[in-house]
Amino acid sequence: MNFKLKSMTAALLAFSAFSASAFAVPTPPAAGDIDTVVAGGTVHFTGEIVNAACAVSPDSDDQTVKLGQVRAAELQTEGTTARPTPFNIVLVDCDTTVSTAAAVTFYGPATTEGTALSVSSISTENAAATNVGIQILDSTGQIVLPNSDVAGAASLLVDGRNTIPFTARFLSLGAATPGAADADATFNVTYS
Repeated sequence: MNFKLKSMTAALLAFSAFSASAFAVPTPPAAGDIDTVVAGGTVHFTGEIVNAACAVSPDSDDQTVKLGQVRAAELQTEGTTARPTPFNIVLVDCDTTVSTAAAVTFYGPATTEGTALSVSSISTENAAATNVGIQILDSTGQIVLPNSDVAGAASLLVDGRNTIPFTARFLSLGAATPGAADADATFNVTYS
């Protein structure tokens, strides 16, 4: 019995010695072993809580519609259009018990005629093209005038996800000259 007690005591002491290292406080690294930490930048989080029938999809917020290049020779006559390019405003989480239709209006710097967005040199250092605007058309092909309270054609909503189609195109305001043809527009959605 005495032998068993001594054996158990020795085993317990050995176990204690090994398990003590598991609970030991780590030793700080030597001066040369410290990792280098540098400032990495800033992360901006943006969003908005809305009280509406739908929410605008993040894919539609801050989107870029690439109209590409068009030869100035194609836009020499006032009223000529070129490069129709489809784009969408996508609404998500729609609830038709709140509203059954949605219409979109666009706002931004407009041409003096007010029929198109005026172009500038936003994306390049080049000078802006002249005598050119960017028109927006709704799903019926009607021009959506910028800065007008008259929205494009209303779209009937379904519960969930809804896509409202538009087309952007270049519009000649006279003999176009080469240059950057960029425009920015904000949009509002009106529910009814």
